Formats: sequence, structure tokens, C-alpha cells
Amino acid sequence: MRPFKTDFAFITALPAAPPQVTEYHLEVGRCEVCGRDVRASHPEVAADQRGASAHRLSAEVYCLAHSLHYDLGIPVRKVPEVLQLTTGLSVSQSALTRDALRVTRDGHVSQQQYQQLRDDVQHQPYVHQDDTGWRVHGQPAWLQVFKTPQSVVYQIRTRHTHVQLQELVPTTYTGTLCSDRLSTYDHVSLADVKQQKCLHHVIGSCKQALNMQLQHAGRGRAYPQKLLEDFHAALQLYQRFHQGYCTLLEYLRQGRVLTAQIETRLQKPCRSKENLRLQKGLVKHHQRSNLLRFLGDPSIEPTNNAAERALRPAVIARKVSQCSKTTAGSEAFAIFKSLTQTACLRGLDPFQMLLDHRREQNTR
Repeated sequence: MRPFKTDFAFITALPAAPPQVTEYHLEVGRCEVCGRDVRASHPEVAADQRGASAHRLSAEVYCLAHSLHYDLGIPVRKVPEVLQLTTGLSVSQSALTRDALRVTRDGHVSQQQYQQLRDDVQHQPYVHQDDTGWRVHGQPAWLQVFKTPQSVVYQIRTRHTHVQLQELVPTTYTGTLCSDRLSTYDHVSLADVKQQKCLHHVIGSCKQALNMQLQHAGRGRAYPQKLLEDFHAALQLYQRFHQGYCTLLEYLRQGRVLTAQIETRLQKPCRSKENLRLQKGLVKHHQRSNLLRFLGDPSIEPTNNAAERALRPAVIARKVSQCSKTTAGSEAFAIFKSLTQTACLRGLDPFQMLLDHRREQNTR
């Protein structure tokens, strides 16, 4: 049989070469004046890289390890095994942890970038904020996230009050704070900060009031049911506008109608205890214009889903790592997580970003 054509097939395999080790020869001389030994320098070799610490890992290795842990969520105790299987490198967990803690030092490039992200939050048009439980050395703490159009910032604190919130969202913040209905956001110091309460939480409160009155008939059940329908209509109006099904003028017109309709319902007298509790909570936010602010400005999101999505990577890390062992470890987690998640948000490569920071730090 004579072949008449050639088919091409391909198989990609892992590189078979062992890890590359580069040996540097640095001449050492003795000063004729003071008698001290002077060693030659090299841009790839640290000044204190000698003796027992003469053999070190490259910046690429450390950045790859930190990207696996802080970006992809692999537990740090498993990162050495992953590196061993994929590259043949032998590295200990403690070496990776010690290197990660270096970012908490004053003047480190990554810490400066993290502080820049924190400072930029108060200049953004809106910020979504949420939090979840955390532990530092076994003690209760809070992991807070601040999600803006340009960045994702995490911080871990042992308390959860308006003081920690105002570290990034001060009283002079001119944008809109999107949050849930926790009492922390209702502190008097935040009275002048524009807010948008998560509409999903409001809808949940209406459903709860309705479910508690299922065994009753009449106006008691009608009140939360009507509010539930109005809030669903407001949410659908926002979705239709951003899907291009209505113009801005139509959105604002229907928004005014819905606002007036909900305002009328909130002013009606209620008899049942559940409806009174629901009405009191909603009126408090509506009087501050924090309930339906998005109906007058479609650039404001009516839910806090952005912050809740930003918390998911941290929640997964909490489940597989038992949180932070030390305060320095919690600070390193906040820095790395903020930098890597911000890089993903901006369409950048987290590994390359960490490597650029490392190289900049080494040139100082």
C-alpha cells in the first residue's frame, strides 16, 4: 500500500528536565586598609546569601508557590507536594511560610501596593462590603472584604464595628456603600455616607414576615406580600435596564412610580407584630434614602452579591486551613489575597504580578 497523505498527531508531556540550579562564583578579597573581607556582588545573589543559606530558591519558585496557595486556594501544606510532582523541586512548608511573611515588613513592595489599594477605595464611586468569621491563633476574628470596580481589598480584625469599617470607608466618603442590613452600617458616624441596602436581604425579611403569618388570613398576610411584589418589580426593572430592554428615561420614570408606591405602603398602619417589625426596619432605611437609591441611579447595584462573591475564595481557604496561626500570618493572607484577587479582576496574571513585585523588591 502506497501512502497518499500524512496525518499529524500530538502528545504534550511534562518537561523531563530536572530543576535548574545555577552556580555563582563570587570572589572574596581582603581590604589592605581595614583588613575586612569584601565579597563580589551579583544582581541575582543576595548580600547575606552565604554559608548555610548559600542555596536558595528563585523568585519564580516562591511566586509560583504563593500563587498556588493564595490565588488557586491549594492548602499551603500541600503546595510542596504539588511542586515536587510537577517540577521535581523539594521545598518545605516552613520555607514558603517564612517567605510569605516577608511581605508584612515595612517598605516591602507588596505591602505598599496593598496600602495603595486600601487608599484607593475611598475614591471609588461605590464599594461593596461584607464580612465572614475568621480565627487568629484560635481566637475569634473577622475577615472583611471591600469590593470596588477596580480592586478587591481584604482585612482581618479582631473586632467588627464601625471603626474597622471606617478604616477604608471614612465619614468623608462621597461614593455609595453597598451592604447588608447589619447595625454596624447604621452607626451615627456613617449618617452622611450614601448607602444601598442589599435588596435580597430586604426580600428575605418580607418572606420571613409572610411565612410567620401563613396560618392567618386577611390583611396581615397581604402587607408583606404586596411589599414582596414591589421589591421584586424594582429588581426586575433594574435587570431589564441593564439588559437593554428599557431606556434611562423609562427606568427613572418607573423607578419614581415604584418608589412612591413602596413609600405609601410603608406609611400604612400595621397591627400584627411581624408586620410592625418589618415596617420599622424598612422605614429606617427608607428615611435615609438607603433602600431604593438604585432606582434613581442605575449605576448603583441593588444587591451585595459582589461582596459575597469576593468572600467565597476566603471562605474556601478557611475550610481547608483553619484560618491564621499568627497576626503576621493573617496580615500576609490579607495582602496576598487582595493583590491576587485584584489582579484577576483587572484581567492580569496573579503569578506575573507577584513576580514583578518580587523583582522590584530585589532591585532595592
